[in-house]
Amino acid sequence: MVGSARFIVNAVRHSLLPARQPGVSRRQSWRRRLRLLLRVGSLVLAIGLSKLLVHHLGLEVITINPLFSALVASTVFLLGFLLNGVLSDFKESEKLPAEIATCLQTLQLEIAAIPLHQPGSDVGRHGRAVAELGREILRWLHSDLSTEQLRLTHSRCHTVVVEASTLHRSSTLQGRLMAEMAALLRMINRIDTIRETRFVPLVYWLALASITLLCGGLVFSVSEAINEAFFFVCVIAFLLIFLLHLIDDLDNPFGNADPDSSEDVSLALLQTVVAEIESRGDALVS
Repeated sequence: MVGSARFIVNAVRHSLLPARQPGVSRRQSWRRRLRLLLRVGSLVLAIGLSKLLVHHLGLEVITINPLFSALVASTVFLLGFLLNGVLSDFKESEKLPAEIATCLQTLQLEIAAIPLHQPGSDVGRHGRAVAELGREILRWLHSDLSTEQLRLTHSRCHTVVVEASTLHRSSTLQGRLMAEMAALLRMINRIDTIRETRFVPLVYWLALASITLLCGGLVFSVSEAINEAFFFVCVIAFLLIFLLHLIDDLDNPFGNADPDSSEDVSLALLQTVVAEIESRGDALVS
């Protein structure tokens, strides 16, 4: 009982105080979520009004039977399949910004330690290259930079990091630096794939067709009590349509630059790390 009450309290708290996205004020986060609710609500209201109109004109020609229940079950199954698929990708995507931040930090720390092993080594330019790569990754995640431009920046940084590795004759250090650069490129390509790939588009189409048929069947179904029919049509339509919109939003966890995207992975840690390596890079120069 206590656990259930705590779950309800946490659910209410997260709904009233949603997590703020980096670079987006809490008011803007509210607006994004409210905009989604208004879009869904307007469509549901149109469906409900259509039900009232059909009932008033006497066009209700469909009788509810067990086959209609099977249509509801199949629609819920399709939406559950889609939600399970996009949630698995979303959970994986949540780890990528932190892993990128870790790679950038490791590169900066390893390069900064080279003068300790090899006194007199100037690593200021190499530290700035890592900081620049971090800035460009953030710009890319906010859709201010193309993937091709980011790959060019990574290639230039890779060349500079190779030069840094030659300042200290340690094969272990060289291997670590190259491994971190390879890991960065792998994660960049993974994020680009997640952005560009929709989860089983044919299932999306099938789910959309199923929701359309289901809502159409509810609108034209025979109903004796129009008040109850209006209520259930609006509730069922709202849940199904909202869930489909949510699945579409979760399908791109890196839609931070999209004003219509309300649920994205957090870039706060990556932004903090990039700011740190920028300041550390300036210290290396001085």
